[in-house]
Amino acid sequence: MRVGEITAKVWYSKKEKMDLKQVSVNKTGNTQKKYCIKLNNFEINLGKKLPKFKKYDTIYEEKKFKLFSDFYIPITLGISTYCEIEEKQEVLTLRKAKETLIEKLKSELSEEIENNGEIKDIKINTAEESTSVEVEVIYEVLENIGTEEKILNY
Repeated sequence: MRVGEITAKVWYSKKEKMDLKQVSVNKTGNTQKKYCIKLNNFEINLGKKLPKFKKYDTIYEEKKFKLFSDFYIPITLGISTYCEIEEKQEVLTLRKAKETLIEKLKSELSEEIENNGEIKDIKINTAEESTSVEVEVIYEVLENIGTEEKILNY
């Protein structure tokens, strides 16, 4: 029985667009909790409902009360945790945006390529606009595309 190997050029590509104006959202660490008690569909708020923050994320959880191991009474405690956030706007240069996108797309493509593939060529196409940049990364890979099959003689 002979074993043959079939190699072919295979192209992998990824394309992505990035705005030059980036907004990042960061938590400041300031939090505020509000409580409420629910009796079936009736809700009693304990304190003010809205937090003092201008911008915030809300995390809501409910705690049920139980009398026995599997018997819950129809009363729940609602806890709203408000986490203050601040938004920062950053304007990237065309060069920085291109470099960031190229590195990201190269990393994603490298994960897709099989271990037996050998990168032969890398092409990078960019399209610049006044407010954004679009990058396409193309890998030309030489890889084994053959499969092992058993040949039966009749």
